[in-house]
Amino acid sequence: MNAIAIDFGSTNTVMARWNIATNQPETLIFENLSRPAPLNFLVPSLLYVQNAETEIVEIGQRVIDIGKDRSQTRLFNQIKRRLVADVRYVPRLDSVKVTPEWVGNQFLRRLLKELRSQQLFPAEIIFTVPVQSYEKYLRWLEECSAEIFASNLPNLQSPRIRIIDEPTAVALGYGAIASSALVLVIDFGGGTLDLSLVRLPKSENVAKWGDQIGVNQSEWTEYKAEAIAKTGYTIGGEDIDQWLIEEYLESHEVENVSMLKFLMERIKIKLSEVEAASEIFFEVNTQSITEINYTRTELEKLLQRKGFYRILQMAIDELINRSFNKGILKGDIKSILLVGGCSLIPSVRTFIEDYFKMGKVYSHKPFEAIAHGALMLSQGMSVQDYLFYSYAIRYWDCNIEQWKYQPLFRRGQVYPTRRPVELLLRASQIDQTEIALTIGELETLPNGAAEVIFDGDRIVMQFDQKAKETFKPLQADVNEEGIAQAIAKLDPLGQPDCDRLKVLFNISENRELLVTAIDLITQRKLLTDYPVAKLN
Repeated sequence: MNAIAIDFGSTNTVMARWNIATNQPETLIFENLSRPAPLNFLVPSLLYVQNAETEIVEIGQRVIDIGKDRSQTRLFNQIKRRLVADVRYVPRLDSVKVTPEWVGNQFLRRLLKELRSQQLFPAEIIFTVPVQSYEKYLRWLEECSAEIFASNLPNLQSPRIRIIDEPTAVALGYGAIASSALVLVIDFGGGTLDLSLVRLPKSENVAKWGDQIGVNQSEWTEYKAEAIAKTGYTIGGEDIDQWLIEEYLESHEVENVSMLKFLMERIKIKLSEVEAASEIFFEVNTQSITEINYTRTELEKLLQRKGFYRILQMAIDELINRSFNKGILKGDIKSILLVGGCSLIPSVRTFIEDYFKMGKVYSHKPFEAIAHGALMLSQGMSVQDYLFYSYAIRYWDCNIEQWKYQPLFRRGQVYPTRRPVELLLRASQIDQTEIALTIGELETLPNGAAEVIFDGDRIVMQFDQKAKETFKPLQADVNEEGIAQAIAKLDPLGQPDCDRLKVLFNISENRELLVTAIDLITQRKLLTDYPVAKLN
């Protein structure tokens, strides 16, 4: 299979193809877009908009080379992070609203141009997606990729588009091939911290892993990987850069903040290899020169003050607790795979090694494992996955005059579902003409949980000391009021003193939530496998 895998990261993007000659994944290098050697397989996830109306943009290392990485208005970084978050401020450039989706589309278009310049026309494109992502991110990825990567050549078919979550991909990319092995993947990159516990297939014959032809259903599961538990937080190396900048600005006045950010990132990277690092900061406007010095110890103290290790501890504890509910103890986890730039920080590796003293930590492939692992799907790999969010239906409780939520599918539900979830509903008022179903993501934040918020145009972490339940409708209007996903018309009119509808909820193999509604009075099906939304 002529396949391309794209790991669209918050800081860097990696693309790989399957080399038929070597039967191994091969990371692609783009001379115009990639970072300098030895990291020339990384494309910086940057986009500079020269003209939004005519869609003239620059991406990757090219943005840095032409000096546009210091732009205050036309440079866009953290593209993936903003696609995941609820961004409310949308700038307008050249009479065009530059939404995160628009920026993401332009970035992918330029990648396609570079692919074709190397005469690469894949039959299959595999995208990796973060485990902690919202529904709109997945929808954007699925919809825009089909449009952007559509073939315009008469004798060439459009590629098949596939999706795999990043933690599962990295487990495959590291080549952890022991049958039924438990593998913990910690993906700590520029913008996100994602953790996933994966159980590899039962079969000892790796060549048969994945979809098998001619086997019955009882044999099918031994060739599949299974995701056991997942969790994620929006924090990463870009936060460290920002903390370093903020600390420096406490005692210095700086006009060229973008150059300062560049230098702080270099210092952070150097401190992963040496105990002390320095950079010369030349302020053009004031013609002043300052030497910035940091030691690894100073950086670690800063991370400690900012709660960096506390978030890492919370994330690991959360995953271990979920694993315990599946009958898995911390000591059962023998292989811990690290990916992402933050995994190069010595204190991060030490923290994880101390936490999993009975396991072995692998970190030799921090940047390429995700893309290489995604390519395994083109070789017949298949994965079983489950829902990352809980979902509920919202209803009005007349007794307490408050919204309440009836859970439908809990976080961790495997799809497709084997049997439907059944609810009996009745009208809430006399002579009701319809029953509307408003469905959304339901999340309970425990004590001390971290929540992602916006501070101006910056994404930051905020700790909440009180547990709270949040309901996010799958669809909402401009005032953020929930919009019903399905409406059942009642004839005769509904009354509040008796059950009126039997509603069945199923999840298809494509993650679609399907609703069937039966009128208990007329015995008519008002809705039959009605597709409500794609779940995450």
